[in-house]
Amino acid sequence: MIFQKFIRNQLGNTTLIFSLAAIPMLGAAGVAVDSFRAGDVRSQLDAVLDGAVIAGAAASSNYVAEAEKFFDLNFDSRDLISVERSFTYRDNVIVTGTATAKFSPSFSSVLGYDIMSVDDEAEAEGMTGTSNVGKLCILALAPNASQSLLMNSGAQVNAASCEVHVSSQANPAAIFNAGTDLKAKKTCIKGGNIIDNGGTHDNLETSCNTLSDPYVGTVPEPLSTACDYNNGNYSGKVTLNPGVYCGWHNFNNSPTVDLNPGTYIIKSGGWNVNGGTWKGDGVTFYYADTSKIQFNSAVKADLKAPKSGDYADFLFAEKAGLSNSQFVLDDNKGFDMTGIMYLPSRDVIFNSGTKVTTQKMTAVMNTVIFNGVNWNLVHYENGQTIAAGEKIVRLTK
Repeated sequence: MIFQKFIRNQLGNTTLIFSLAAIPMLGAAGVAVDSFRAGDVRSQLDAVLDGAVIAGAAASSNYVAEAEKFFDLNFDSRDLISVERSFTYRDNVIVTGTATAKFSPSFSSVLGYDIMSVDDEAEAEGMTGTSNVGKLCILALAPNASQSLLMNSGAQVNAASCEVHVSSQANPAAIFNAGTDLKAKKTCIKGGNIIDNGGTHDNLETSCNTLSDPYVGTVPEPLSTACDYNNGNYSGKVTLNPGVYCGWHNFNNSPTVDLNPGTYIIKSGGWNVNGGTWKGDGVTFYYADTSKIQFNSAVKADLKAPKSGDYADFLFAEKAGLSNSQFVLDDNKGFDMTGIMYLPSRDVIFNSGTKVTTQKMTAVMNTVIFNGVNWNLVHYENGQTIAAGEKIVRLTK
């Protein structure tokens, strides 16, 4: 009799233990089910929010209202507790949206989760073209830099089919020294004060409206800047592959360098190039910080930007928001560069003996010095060019 009671008690304990153990097991299974549901909600939220900011940026006015309208018409809020969305716009025109969707979990409440929520954000930019964008060859962006454009030591710059714009309003905003020649369809200096010591610079205007940066916000950051190559030394015949180059990489004894197509990310140092012949078709040099390429004596280069991909049209580009630094091209045997040189933080110096012969190039810099150079160029007609009145909209986040 006592043994039978013991058995019944043990069975009861086993049932109790199993019941208690079932709670976390049921909760864990429920979390998995609710996680799948959260994924479905997130996918819908992501797609609709992207569409909403694109609709807002594409509108001619009422940007926020158009984004809200798109979201409300396309987001299915049935079976959800609540959906909150917010849109703002800035500049010319960037629309940002955030949204939160909350729902009641089917099973996770066993573990005390009564409400689950999903958050998302998106951003789109709408760029409207002007009749001037397609004419730009050189743009110096610095608003207050003294001698933001300096023509010196017999510099010869032939940009007769396109325009040169200098945004500085400093005194002086630009200096033209004797023996220099700047041929441009128009040279527009935003400030009214320059120093003119002679030389030739036809079609010069001061106190005029300069172009704004046509490429701001268009350069994506790389998905990763983890180092692939560290502190290299090269000579002879060299073939390079795209990747992240960290530290200093020295190219000595006039090497022959072939660059395979892709993006070359330069980080925490730079490339010190001492002569040689360089060739790359479909390449972009991206500066992840104030690192640089220093092109030194007697370099001959034939470099062309990619025609597709994240960095389409950009031959040189950099991370946004960098502090000012220099980018110097010294004496060389000739550069044939095709693409956009987009270095808005750099004070670019083309030193004595630099010869840049190119069919297509647009250079956007902080400031620029032409010091005894010979440079021929026309505007780079690229995928970023926007015709007058045309609007291009793209996601930026």
